[in-house]
Amino acid sequence: MSLSEETALLRIKRMEASLIRSYLTHSDVLRRADYELVRYALVLARLRAFSPGAAGTRLAHRQARAEVTLNTSPVATLRKLLLDTLYAPLREQRNILLRLSQVRQHVPQVRAATAQARRELLATHAHDFNAAELDAELCHKVLVLAPGGGGGSGFVYIGLVARLKAEGLLPSYIVGASIGALLGGLMARDAEPDIEALMAWGKGLRVRQIFSRPTTAGVLSLPGAVRLHLRGMDQMLCHPDGSPLRIKDLAIPYDALIAGVKLSAYRDLPALPARRSHMLGAPMVVAERMLQLISYFSPHVAQGIVLGRDERTREMRVVDAIGLSSAIPGVLQYAPWRDDVKSLSILSDLRKTHQLRAFMDGGTVANVPARAAWKGVQSGRIGTRNAFYLALDCFHPQWSAGHAWLVPVTQAIQAQLPAQRPYYDWLVRFQPTPSPVNLLPSPTVFDKAFQWGWDQAESLLPQLHEALRPLQVPDFN
Repeated sequence: MSLSEETALLRIKRMEASLIRSYLTHSDVLRRADYELVRYALVLARLRAFSPGAAGTRLAHRQARAEVTLNTSPVATLRKLLLDTLYAPLREQRNILLRLSQVRQHVPQVRAATAQARRELLATHAHDFNAAELDAELCHKVLVLAPGGGGGSGFVYIGLVARLKAEGLLPSYIVGASIGALLGGLMARDAEPDIEALMAWGKGLRVRQIFSRPTTAGVLSLPGAVRLHLRGMDQMLCHPDGSPLRIKDLAIPYDALIAGVKLSAYRDLPALPARRSHMLGAPMVVAERMLQLISYFSPHVAQGIVLGRDERTREMRVVDAIGLSSAIPGVLQYAPWRDDVKSLSILSDLRKTHQLRAFMDGGTVANVPARAAWKGVQSGRIGTRNAFYLALDCFHPQWSAGHAWLVPVTQAIQAQLPAQRPYYDWLVRFQPTPSPVNLLPSPTVFDKAFQWGWDQAESLLPQLHEALRPLQVPDFN
């Protein structure tokens, strides 16, 4: 039975990730040149299109040309060969030494097939790109972040990104859901995420700058116990003249995953409990509402929409993309403190096109948006197709006091992960984290979350450095 093209591409992507991890464990089995040749071949075999000039330089200096769709025949031939010869060693062989030894046996065949595919592509596309541009695409991998949802638990992401920045590992594309969309949008503001400014902003926030009582006016999401208006994010998400930052204005390409509630399912959603004060305060009100989230984890209820994926939605205010992706149904009701005509028009069109009643937290459709990130790269969002996908998960079952009561919800969320697994190269599951209901943590908790994220990045660094290190162009002579 033949594989679908998407399945074949994902298999080859995971084959390369396996090769990288295996080589880091035993670098004495394959010659460095042969290892890089096989990686070059695995990237070429999944190339369908790219923008010449997009790869090999930092974002601000790229001069990408129009996208070129490749002649599929040479690549398809190479793809079949690699799947036939290397899939079993790289994905099914458990012994790493045997895995690399089996790969080594196929190096001559891979070299010949790769040289042939490259030669045919360059001949066919002589007027579209040159050898240096093709090699740059194949030899330079970029980092794509897919930070997921989890309320206050997600503040660990700041520490991880700070650690990556300290190592010179900067994201070229961010696709976030819920708290991942919020922090991702702030990080995407500058080509190098300004961690110090982000920490200072977070520690200085007060409840009234982000939250207020629910309202019936200007609501863009489902009802919630608390109004999320995000007025306190204005300074971070505005141009110097005070005009709002839109998704298209961000220095790092950024998308936010939101969910649309289908008209056909709206009447069947559970009614929210009557608003009442709780003897243990607002966190317990949030806790009660979060336990209702399970009702929304269904494709019959919600449809995923990626804001920023097309030119139209890139006109939206960043603050609106963040607010909608963070609108936890029953908990946070997104109603911006000031409406934006462009955003309202775009959202109205989305409602009509997809037959939606309202919008809500993107985590209800994919709490770790790896598939959305992969699809974005494949659609040409950043020009290059050569990426390492790092998924971040802060919302999984934990048995500490601040998390154990949420296990039914986190288990339901984890049921989404198998569908996302083929799309990421590595998943960081953070533990410990702050409590998910601690939506506006104290400076002390902020500092703890930062350190937890920083520390948990450590084990990831060798793999990331190796994956993102430019390859040498193979010698095909």
